[in-house]
Amino acid sequence: MRQRGSSALDQLRRRGRLFARDLRLGHIGAGRRWPPYVRSAAITLVLALATALVVAQNFLPNRLNLRAGDVSTQDVVAPRSVRFESQTKREEARTAAATQVSDQFDGSIASQQRQAIDSLATKVAELRASSSSGPDRSAQLSLLEPQLSDAQRQYLLQADEGTVATIFKSGGDILQALESNGIKADTLNSARDSAQTRAAALHLDATGASVVTTLVRAHLKVNFLQAETELKRQQARDAVPAAFLTVGQGQTIIRYGDQVTPFQLEEAQAVGLLAPTTDWARILAVFMLVIILFAVALGYLGQFRPAILRDPRQLATLGGLMLVLLIVAKVVVPLNPNAQYMVPMAAVAMLVAALMDTGLGIIVALAVGLLTGIIADNVLPLTLVGFLGGAIGSIYIHRLERLGQWVTAGILVAGAQFVTLVSLSLIERHQSLDEILAIGTLALVNGLISALIAAGLLPFLGEITRVITPMKLLELMTPNNPLLKRLMVSAPGTYNHSIVAANLAEAAAEAVGANPVLARVGCYFHDIGKIRRPHFFVENQADIGNIHENLSPTTSSDILNAHVTEGVELLKQYRFPTAIREIVQQHQGTTVKRYFYRQALEQGLDVREDDFRYPGPRPRSKEAAIVMIADTIEASARTLKDRSTEGIRDHVHRMIQGFIRDAQLDECDLSFRDLHLVEEAMSNMVVSIYHARIEYPALVQETAKSGEAVDTTGGGHDGTLDAEDKTIPLPRPAARPRPSTS
Repeated sequence: MRQRGSSALDQLRRRGRLFARDLRLGHIGAGRRWPPYVRSAAITLVLALATALVVAQNFLPNRLNLRAGDVSTQDVVAPRSVRFESQTKREEARTAAATQVSDQFDGSIASQQRQAIDSLATKVAELRASSSSGPDRSAQLSLLEPQLSDAQRQYLLQADEGTVATIFKSGGDILQALESNGIKADTLNSARDSAQTRAAALHLDATGASVVTTLVRAHLKVNFLQAETELKRQQARDAVPAAFLTVGQGQTIIRYGDQVTPFQLEEAQAVGLLAPTTDWARILAVFMLVIILFAVALGYLGQFRPAILRDPRQLATLGGLMLVLLIVAKVVVPLNPNAQYMVPMAAVAMLVAALMDTGLGIIVALAVGLLTGIIADNVLPLTLVGFLGGAIGSIYIHRLERLGQWVTAGILVAGAQFVTLVSLSLIERHQSLDEILAIGTLALVNGLISALIAAGLLPFLGEITRVITPMKLLELMTPNNPLLKRLMVSAPGTYNHSIVAANLAEAAAEAVGANPVLARVGCYFHDIGKIRRPHFFVENQADIGNIHENLSPTTSSDILNAHVTEGVELLKQYRFPTAIREIVQQHQGTTVKRYFYRQALEQGLDVREDDFRYPGPRPRSKEAAIVMIADTIEASARTLKDRSTEGIRDHVHRMIQGFIRDAQLDECDLSFRDLHLVEEAMSNMVVSIYHARIEYPALVQETAKSGEAVDTTGGGHDGTLDAEDKTIPLPRPAARPRPSTS
């Protein structure tokens, strides 16, 4: 019991020491204890929060806390130059424009009411001429105009015709004059009083004047058109253009002792000095927008590029580039109103496209354009400029194979940004032509600078992220590469085979839209493992004889396997990109070393076909599959006797069909159409390289010497051939052919 307790105590102490060591070294929770995407999720969350904070800083409280009517206790000076749209000045101009629109009245009402008085005059004249008795005529007149009193009716019926005519004419004139001036509901009483005053000024007696007053007041009507007046005034308000004003850096906005006006507050707000309270709604909106942008990028990566999600370096680089750009925007934008157009937004998109993925570069172009627009309070123009410029740059550098392409990319980005900004400015018409061309020129220069920045940072970021960039590929394929030099010196036959196979692979990759430079570089190094034992491979044996004659088939098979694993180890030692190492690891797939398998069967060994398969894995990319096909076709084409065009094309077709039957292409995304294009491209290349030549007499009599190495394996894979197939010679009993594992 005591021993058991002591053992448990020692174990506890040991675990404590390990825990303390891990805590000191920062290993707690690291490694396999973390689920695959936890570190990536943590990095993404941190970067998203940092990005949102940088953008949301615009809406945090600032130095001033003033209101209109307050007396300033200090001079307020603009920290930066800014051109802004003044709502205060525009509202003043809108109010002035609306005030200039006069009231609208219905002119037809004056004519209608004048006609009503004239019609009444006609009917009164008829009553005066009728033979009816006085009371009857007075009653009828009361029905025609109930506003008249009995005395006024008797006056109209008994006065002389001249007086009656004067009454009606004067009443009509006064009515028409008052209606023409316009009558509103609130001025109707005033118009009636004016009618009485005017009637009293007529050369009539008191009763006659009162009749005129009664007639006018009875027929006065409101003719003000309120709806039409409001419509015209609103149209006048809407016609007022936006008022753009410029505040210069160092300009005094509010002086000490001044009573603060709304316009001064607006100027302080424009230069970023006025934020009395935290605008939580806008801050929340920024965080939501950043989350959506990051979600779109992560969704794209999860669907199309999951490897990037598992790589913390690439995720950190992606978010870091965006974060650095936004910080630059925060510093640059306050310097000058036009400095916002010099923020190199397209550089980030092009770097992401060159390092990671074109589609991701386009998404990043939208994100940086939108967030920079929020920082500069100029959302639409900067969003479109950043998006279109970055998108065009990302699409163009997808196949970056020459340094000179950066110049073309810069010109394309500059042109896109110039056209976008000028077009938007012309559509909005807020600036003069000279101002539009000035900011367009800035966008033009910005495009060129963005390409220059991206070209300069790409090699540096490629080393940090360990991503294989186009420039890195060009660097690897130069003849001065140390590993390529070793291959040329140690295994010249393999070097020659790799160069020729690279031509086939590049042509095929071009045909199917794969990366031709990656395929070429992959071919250069696919057999790099052979430099460890170069003389065990037929292309490097020269006159030393076939070493495999003295080895068992299984040993020979293991040696061929080793050239794959040792090649991967060499590439790791020389810090080659993962994409190249994967091609080397997959270029033989799980093909069968048929020659040694048959040899083992002939020797009566108890073996299976799977014992002579390469360890794999099978190709998982277009480039790896193309390298596999190019390797085999180039090696096997050297042994062809029928080198006619038809014979070569038939041979290439059978080799590719063999890979299909052996399921070697099941894990890559080459379609049947792609395979047809690969077959066509490689056939054309092989025909041009290994076309039939004239046999000179001295060579016709030469025969294969006993023990001469003959390539019968098709570059390590002859599973496509049957025993009776004579296109590639089968081994002769007198001399065992040496396997080619190219």
